[in-house]
Amino acid sequence: MTPLANALSCLIALGCASFLWRKNSSPYRNGGLLAGFLLLFCVFTYFAGELFDPRTVAPVLEHYPFRMMALCLCLSTTSLSFYRRRYLVLAQALWFWVELFGAISLYYRGFDIAWTRIAALLCMTFCSTFLSKISKEMEFCLIVLWLAIWVFF
Repeated sequence: MTPLANALSCLIALGCASFLWRKNSSPYRNGGLLAGFLLLFCVFTYFAGELFDPRTVAPVLEHYPFRMMALCLCLSTTSLSFYRRRYLVLAQALWFWVELFGAISLYYRGFDIAWTRIAALLCMTFCSTFLSKISKEMEFCLIVLWLAIWVFF
């Protein structure tokens, strides 16, 4: 992915996160939105990915829509009013899981593992379990950290 496409994927995930977990929304609506977002992320990855040499680039993009979905879920947890910390840790654990097993599957195909991203996500997931209350300033800091992990690692 080019840096522009990577930044655009951040904006798409951030925009999609604003539609999740609205007040009085049914689980069917949220499930449909999640399925639609995953489809949107797959289409975005197909058109934004550099698929010139399928042997070297296509395997890297296989788990990219799931990474975008995990980022979207992390960003959407800041709008929750109840059990925010619990779902925040679950969303970060999902992102860590996607990164770890995506990296393992790429390792078996001959690609290097991005250990810094995996270590940063593990550290954030572990440290988020100790948050007692998440204020607006802490929400902003978490969003900045998630976007920094996405863009820089």
